Amino acid sequence: LYGRPLKYSVMVSIVLAQLGFCCAYVIFVATNMRDLWDTVTSCRYQIPTEAWILGQLLVYVPLAFVRRIKRFASLSVIGNFFILTGLAYLVGYDIWSIAHRGPADVVQFNPSKFPLLVGTAAFSYEGISLVIPIVESMERKDKFNGVLTASLVICAGLFVVIGALSYLTFGNAVETVILLNLPNGSVWTLGVQLLYSLAIIMSVPLQLFPAIRIIESGIFTQSGKGNPIVKWQKNLFRTLLVVFIAMVAIFGAEELDNFIAIVGASACVPLSFLYPVMLHYKALADSWRTKVKDIILIAVALFGLIYVTYISIETWGSTTPPINRCVGKP
Repeated sequence: LYGRPLKYSVMVSIVLAQLGFCCAYVIFVATNMRDLWDTVTSCRYQIPTEAWILGQLLVYVPLAFVRRIKRFASLSVIGNFFILTGLAYLVGYDIWSIAHRGPADVVQFNPSKFPLLVGTAAFSYEGISLVIPIVESMERKDKFNGVLTASLVICAGLFVVIGALSYLTFGNAVETVILLNLPNGSVWTLGVQLLYSLAIIMSVPLQLFPAIRIIESGIFTQSGKGNPIVKWQKNLFRTLLVVFIAMVAIFGAEELDNFIAIVGASACVPLSFLYPVMLHYKALADSWRTKVKDIILIAVALFGLIYVTYISIETWGSTTPPINRCVGKP
C-alpha cells in the first residue's frame, strides 16, 4: 500500500525490537543471577554483571544455529511453566505482605516517570513480531484468532494485577527486576530466581529468530541447504550477532528501565500502533470519521515515539542502579 519505504520500515522496526528484547532479557538474567550468586555465596566470590552477560553466550550461540522455530516449542513450554511458577510465588508473597503489613506508600501519578511507563507498556507487545512465524507453524491456522485473543487477555490481566500488587507491596522501593525485592536468602526466593532466569534464557532464542531471518534474507542470496560454506557463513554471522547483543547489554546493564522504554518507544510503538493504523487508513478507512480516528491515532503514536524516546535518552544515567547486596562487604 505504501511501497518499499513502509516495507523496509517495518522490517527495521522488527529487527530493532527483537534485538532490544534479547538485550533486555540478557540484562535481566545477568542481574538476577548475580544477586542469586551473591546471596548463596554470602558475597565471598563476587562476579560482576558483565561476566554473567558474557557467560550466557555459551548458551545463546549454539541455540542461534537452530533453523526451525518449531524446535523451540518444548523450550517455550518449559519456560512458560517456570515463569508461571515464579509469578504465582510473587503474587502470593504480595498478597501476604499487604495483608500483614498493609500497603506501602504509593504515588498516584509520577509525571517524571510517566514517559518511561509508556515505553515499558509498549515493550509488553514484545510478541507482536512472532505472530506471522507462529501462524505459519500452526497445524490449524483457523484457531489462531482465538489463541491470540485469549493470550492478549491473559497477558494484560497478569500485567495489571502483578504490577499493581507489587507496587502496593514495595512502593517506591520497587526494583526494575521485581525478584530482587523478594525476601533475601529464602529458599523459595532463590528457587524462583533460578527458574525465572532459566525461563528467560529459553526465551531469548525464540525472540532472536525473526531478526536473524530478516537480516539473513538481506545479506545472503543463497540457502545453506546443501552448501556447507554458506551454512557456516550464516553460523558465523549469528555468532557475531549474539556477541553484539551481549555488548549492548553490557552498555545498558545499569539502566534496564530506560533501555526497555527506549526499545518500547522506538520499535514497539511503530509496530503496535503506527504501522497497523497507517495500513488501516489506506486499505479500510471508508468514511471521514474513520479516517479522522486513524489520523489522530497516527499523531498520538508519532508523539509517543518521539517524546518517550527523547525522555528515556535524556534521563539515561539518572536512575537508581539495581540493588547490590555486597556493598560494604569485603
